[in-house]
Amino acid sequence: MKKTIWFLSLVVVLLCSGLAYSIRLNVMNKDDDLQGIVLRKFDQTALNRMNILYERFLDNKDDYLMIIGPSIDTGPVITNINSNGKEIVWINDTSRDVYTNGAVEVYKCNKLNRVEEDERTVFSVSNCEGYLENDLKGSIVFPNK
Repeated sequence: MKKTIWFLSLVVVLLCSGLAYSIRLNVMNKDDDLQGIVLRKFDQTALNRMNILYERFLDNKDDYLMIIGPSIDTGPVITNINSNGKEIVWINDTSRDVYTNGAVEVYKCNKLNRVEEDERTVFSVSNCEGYLENDLKGSIVFPNK
C-alpha cells in the first residue's frame, strides 16, 4: 500500500511540474510572438521589424504587422499590414483618434515601397485596387537613429 501511495505521489508531482513548465513556455512564447507582431514604438527595433516585413514581401512570403502609433492626448492610429507575399493589405484605422475624421482606410496593393533618406525611412504601398498605379498610399515613417 505504501508503495502505491508513494508511486501515485511521484506521478502527481511529475504531472504538476510538467504542467507548470508547459504554462511557463506557453506564456513566454506568446510574449515573443506579440513583440514581433505588434509595434508600439517608432525606434530601431521597429524599423528592423518593418524591414523584415519588406524583405519577406520581396521574397513572396507572408507576414503580418500591427503598428500602434504614439498618442499623447487622443486615441492611437493603428496600421495593420497583412501580406500573403503577392498582395498586401494596408489598413489605416484612425477611428480612435478624436482629431481625425475617424476613417478606416483599406488598400489592397501589389507593391510595397521603401524610401531610405538621411534621417528616416518611409514605407508605403502602391499599385492599389481603385487607384492609379503610381499613387502612394498609407505611408509610415521610422527614424533611422
